[in-house]
Amino acid sequence: TEARAVAALNHPNICTLFDVGPDYLVMEYIEGLTLAERIKQGAIPLGEALVIAKQIANALEAAHEKGIVHRDLKPANVKIRPDGSVKVLDFGLAKAGEAQELTADSPTMLSVAGMIMGSAGYMSPEQARGQVVDKRADIWAFGVVLYEMVTAKRLFDGATVTDSLAAILTKDPDLTLAPEKVRRLLGRCLEKDPNKRLRGMGDWAELLVDTEHLAAAPSRSRLRMAGWIVAAVSIMFAAALAVIHFREKPFEIPVTRLSLDLPEKLQFSRANGPQAISPDGRLVVFSAISAEGQSQLWLRPLDGLTAQALSGTDEASLPFWSPDSKTIGFFGGGKLKRMDIAGGSATPLADAPIGRGGTWSQEGIIVFAPEGAALQQIPASGGTPRPVTRVGPKAGTHHRFPWFLPDGRHFLYLGDGTSTIDSIRLGSLDSSLGDLTHDSSGEDRILLNTVDSFAVYTQGYLLWVRGTTLVARPFDAKRLAFTGDPVPVAESLQNTVTSISEAPKFSVAAGVLVYEKGNANDLRLTWRDRTGKPLGTVGDSGSLINMHFSPDRRTVVGTYRGDIWLYDVLRGLQTRFTSDPVNDGTPVWSPDGRMIVFRSKRAGDVSDNLYRKPADGSRNEELFHADNLLKIPASFSPDGKYLAYFTVGDPKTGNDIWILPEPLGTPRASKPWPFMRTEFNEGYPQFSPDGHWIAFQSNESGRNEVYVAPFLGPGGGQGGKRRVSAAGGTLARWRVDGKELFYVAPDRHLMAAEMSPKNGSMEVGKVEALFGGILTLGNGLTYDASADGQRFLVINQAGETGEPLTVVQNWTAGLKK
Repeated sequence: TEARAVAALNHPNICTLFDVGPDYLVMEYIEGLTLAERIKQGAIPLGEALVIAKQIANALEAAHEKGIVHRDLKPANVKIRPDGSVKVLDFGLAKAGEAQELTADSPTMLSVAGMIMGSAGYMSPEQARGQVVDKRADIWAFGVVLYEMVTAKRLFDGATVTDSLAAILTKDPDLTLAPEKVRRLLGRCLEKDPNKRLRGMGDWAELLVDTEHLAAAPSRSRLRMAGWIVAAVSIMFAAALAVIHFREKPFEIPVTRLSLDLPEKLQFSRANGPQAISPDGRLVVFSAISAEGQSQLWLRPLDGLTAQALSGTDEASLPFWSPDSKTIGFFGGGKLKRMDIAGGSATPLADAPIGRGGTWSQEGIIVFAPEGAALQQIPASGGTPRPVTRVGPKAGTHHRFPWFLPDGRHFLYLGDGTSTIDSIRLGSLDSSLGDLTHDSSGEDRILLNTVDSFAVYTQGYLLWVRGTTLVARPFDAKRLAFTGDPVPVAESLQNTVTSISEAPKFSVAAGVLVYEKGNANDLRLTWRDRTGKPLGTVGDSGSLINMHFSPDRRTVVGTYRGDIWLYDVLRGLQTRFTSDPVNDGTPVWSPDGRMIVFRSKRAGDVSDNLYRKPADGSRNEELFHADNLLKIPASFSPDGKYLAYFTVGDPKTGNDIWILPEPLGTPRASKPWPFMRTEFNEGYPQFSPDGHWIAFQSNESGRNEVYVAPFLGPGGGQGGKRRVSAAGGTLARWRVDGKELFYVAPDRHLMAAEMSPKNGSMEVGKVEALFGGILTLGNGLTYDASADGQRFLVINQAGETGEPLTVVQNWTAGLKK
């Protein structure tokens, strides 16, 4: 029976039957806990439980469509794999064909004398009586299992089988322990009369109650009485309205604006991303920096006067909320983490070396951007992440800032593309959602072209930043289409998303808009000594995101608003170096100071390729290396014969380090070779001053650490590497004499490690922390050292501000005017 039933099914949530023999079955091996084992750990959070329930329902619906009834659905027959996917097992009691009346003579009825086949606590009343059994028996069992998931208690748990069956047949189930959102669904599943039960598993989600604005549900007896009272009051109220309607204008809730001040001696941290309003509109979580330079997340109720620091969130960035407003997700220490705001420690969920935003669905799924590549999805309870978008020539090479739409399946995200700088795209958890989600080529559909920020959806509008203005445009979340033109909401927001620090600071939920006024032109190059003391500035303020000293230390090249600029260190003058409409980035000087190499995506390029241009501007830039991956130039060898760069987003190996020979020779004549290409992410290679070593970062230990490895030249293979950082590190740079290696620790402190080569190996000596507050912006370096290593030119933290947040309540009312 089991073989025939399972062999007829082919569904991702049903175990696969591979072979049948005279006395054996060969079935799929499924790793993970059974649902029964998971429930023993405690009640499953509602969002996670509904994700599991949906997959069980999909499995049953697929079976029912083929006329197959499981008849023994229970937690022990459901497995949860490490990636969060669910498999329904053991169709050994499944019955195919039309509904039949079971008798004591039926071979599937009895296993041992007197025991009805099935598990007593999960049987429907008709199954317990030996009556007609059809798909509605599975619907009953589904309700029992769902109740057990969300309460960790058995619904019909008698001391004996007889007691359990008696309870099923005679007692109305008490559902008061279950969350209010699922009580209506449970009630329909657990009707003793199968004719009153839920008609099909495909209808289960329609009975979930939206509890966001619902008060506690009254009892049935109170509801009956309340119905008569409401009817009577309604008549009187309608009569009163008929008189008032023509005498007074309708009352409208006005738009209310207020300021939200920071606690004393704190500054908002631009480097760690926007603040986030909770879905219930009551709490704001934000990143702030203390007078000592320590950054962490803070929580502020809108109806309170004080903010609370969240322990365990040092250097956390880009916080986002769970739908129930009880938990936050954020990025820190190279990980995606979650934390209950009521208390408790932060729980790591997945690797995220450079987090670029996350979003949390009602069904308990988190979609996040781990490192400027494809978006990943993961159960909010933890598991194995898997890609949910694709990167490529048409889809772009890095996806960021996802935002779930109300259905919990579609989401918005920010992506790059071939014809635009940035665009808002539409993604989905389901690859089968069709043309609404994808364009004619099968890529995720572009909703908005050439945008200046990420986008969010709320109350029938899509919001994003255009220039420095926050705009809202009517959007139908079911048809996935705009229904009107954009209108302005707020002015003077930041206006670029090249990096976390420059992402516009706005958040919206439950009719409340929170934003921070400001200007991206507030970062500037600042000299600091080894203690961090400011020693002066270079050039004007601006949205500078990476920089690199010329060999003579007289000029700095950096990226400002998508173009390359030169900064005269002595006179502080700025000169534009490139002016193409598309973004140019991560410039690097050649060792002789005559050439600057950078990455860009000119017309016809499928990805960011490598360009070069004379430092004196005597001729236009030229393409000298191209392929289909995003390439970040990083360092020349001292003799100028080799360029070390790293690629981002290889589908098989992630980020890899490559060496390009003759980078200053004939364009496209040289073929690069991999210096470090593994299943881990490697990046930011830096040649040592003598050219014998390369410093780089890798996450092979589970977080980014700084390593050095010998450079053996073409065909020399890879020598043994040596780890330099002890507790995390990125963005390494050498001192000019090679005796120190600088890098940035996870707490944004600049570190200095003594380095000395001996007998073909590199010895690492004393490692000390110099000063904090080093920004990590985009794909580039944000500091460089003087020749003697006693001064550092850094991108200044002028982006930290103590200005209050602006809070707008009932912001949509302002749009009507």
